[in-house]
Formats: sequence, structure tokens, C-alpha cells
Amino acid sequence: MDRHKIIDKIHKCLRLSESGNANEAASALRQAQGMMRKYGICQTDLQLANVQEASATSGGYYNPPYWAVALSELVAQAFDCRAYISRREDQHPQFRFIGVEYAAQVAAYTFTILYRQLRRARRDYMQALALEDTQEARRRGNVFAQAWLFHIARVVAEYAGSAANRVAVDDYVQKEYGDPTEFVRDPTDPQARDYEVILSGLRAAHKVRLFVAMHDSAYQKEQIEVCA
Repeated sequence: MDRHKIIDKIHKCLRLSESGNANEAASALRQAQGMMRKYGICQTDLQLANVQEASATSGGYYNPPYWAVALSELVAQAFDCRAYISRREDQHPQFRFIGVEYAAQVAAYTFTILYRQLRRARRDYMQALALEDTQEARRRGNVFAQAWLFHIARVVAEYAGSAANRVAVDDYVQKEYGDPTEFVRDPTDPQARDYEVILSGLRAAHKVRLFVAMHDSAYQKEQIEVCA
């Protein structure tokens, strides 16, 4: 029998072992343990089988700016994932989210929506400045984006992750990819005259909210609504 199918059967038995019916729960647990012994499957194998990946566009940036990287890390933390930048030859890099069950897909979706909002807000703000100095406009746009992120960080901080999930994800990354290369982007240092820029960024993010409705079963897909 295919190993993935076996692991799936074990997961189903483990879910049944949580039944309120004591006899049914005990029988399902014995069946799960029996299959694990028979096919040499350990707890780590079960955890790794739950880890999934989902990707999101980098918006055409070859080297994504700080605010995009910071947003990916915020979203990953909110949904108990790890965020990485995946590079392939002759292709734009992608943000890759790795998490347990459906967390990766939810994180990638959330990032995509928030990324579009932030990029649009930053662009509109820079255009409204009408500065001839494009470098200064870009610098202010970065400060604006960082202030926007500061508010979003408070929003996503409401969601806490699981240490067990983090271990499973780290083990998966080590197994599939080895040691990832660190990608560092430095934030733009605000200047004394940037007070209004920061306020503008905070105001632009003020209406952004995340609503995550969890179903009764942890194995069912999360539903998320992103409002702004």
C-alpha cells in the first residue's frame, strides 16, 4: 500500500480516537498504533505528512523590499507557518509559506490580499506627494509602508502559534531543503521630518482587520475574510 495512503488512514484513526464513544475511541487508537508498528511509521512521520506548502507572488521584485519581506514574516507568524523566498532560474522569486494542514494556504491567501493593499496604498501615497525627486519619494514610501506594517503587526499578533507545529515545519524544511540561505533586507530609517509620513501610514492601515473563523474540527479548512 502507498505510504501516503497508510499515513492518511492512521490520521483518520487518530481522529476517531478522539470520539466520545469510549469503545470506538479505544478501537481506533489500537488500529492506528497497529498500522504504525506494521509499517514502521513514527510520530515524526505523521507530523511531517501534515506539513504543506503554498506560494504567493513577489510582485515582480527580484529582490523584494523590506516591507514585503516583513509582511510575509508577520503573516507566517500569525498562522504558525514559516515564510521563505523561493528562487528559480529565469523566474521571479516567490514567497513560499510552509505550515501544518491548511495553514500554509490560508497564510499565502492572507499575504496576497494584504500585499496588494499595502503596495497600492504605498503607490497612491507616493503619487500624491508629486515629488520630482524619485529617490526621496521612494524613501518616504518605504517609511509609509513600515508604519502601515506597524499597525498590521498589532492585528496579526492576536493569533498565537503552536510550538509543536513549529517543530514539524522546521523538520520538514530541513528534510526537503536543508539549511535555507538567510535573506536580509534593512528597513528605511525614519527621519525627524517623517512624522506626517508615519501618521499617513498608520491611518491607511487603520481599517484593516483579519477575521478567522475556526471550525470545530482542527482538520477542516480555515475560512478567512480580509477587510479594509
